[in-house]
Amino acid sequence: MMNYKQLTVFNYRVAYYVMRIFGIYWLLRQYLEYRRISLWPKEIYEPFLDIQRFIFSEYPSAFLYLTLLLICAALLVITWFRQSVLLNFCIFLLIAVINFPISLNFSIGHNNHLVVIGYFMAIFLLPNKMKDEKDYRWVQYFYLGILTTYSLAGLSKFLGIAKNVIKNSGKLTWLDKNAAKINTLDNYWIADVKVPEWILHLYQYENLWVVITMVAIIIQASSFLGAFSRKYLTFIMIFLYMFHVYTDFFVLADFRDAKNFVLVALFPYHIFYPLIRKLMKKDFSSLPLA
Repeated sequence: MMNYKQLTVFNYRVAYYVMRIFGIYWLLRQYLEYRRISLWPKEIYEPFLDIQRFIFSEYPSAFLYLTLLLICAALLVITWFRQSVLLNFCIFLLIAVINFPISLNFSIGHNNHLVVIGYFMAIFLLPNKMKDEKDYRWVQYFYLGILTTYSLAGLSKFLGIAKNVIKNSGKLTWLDKNAAKINTLDNYWIADVKVPEWILHLYQYENLWVVITMVAIIIQASSFLGAFSRKYLTFIMIFLYMFHVYTDFFVLADFRDAKNFVLVALFPYHIFYPLIRKLMKKDFSSLPLA
């Protein structure tokens, strides 16, 4: 059996390659999203960030956007065979730029930030340079960069609850019985979609939802701890995936790419160690099989 340090390095070295496959899938998803948004009136294009307005003062043409996608796809393929910090940096930049026209404008949420952060954290992590288990700390930083986004979101919920309770503001908080239900109703109302009856039926268990919500916030806030424990990291991976499944159905938040990226980046690949080592013997021969 590998120890924690060895399996941490091993898991990232596999994730590096899976991230390249995921990247191609992600680029296809962005192209389809670009095509969908292209049908909207160009007059309502309104970038949220200054850098978005600087790079894309207007919605990009299909030729320009497709060119960016193809260059990024080519780099993802090249870095499968030729690992390079410079090429990884270019991939990160392209992914960030490709995300600009379809996030944080047209009143669209920023649902690709996790993917952008993931490729940023992986810029300097090259599998062919990670030949020793001592490199496990760099992988922990990779995990920490991804998981901190969830921990900050959970912490902000706690601070919001504390602020309203201390000030006795009278505002709705996650401690209220109908908070989760009202959140769902509000999002469905904004989307002009009828709430399914099965969801309304589940919300009849008011006290249970308060407990579920608070436990979920606690786990979300503690997500960063997964960077330092493989078992807790696997638990957090499952929790975050289920959390995104919940948001898909109950609040209409499409975090499909984030949900899939969580699996790709955090998956315990070491459970398939013998098979992976056999398939990729050259890259993983330095890690002994106990």
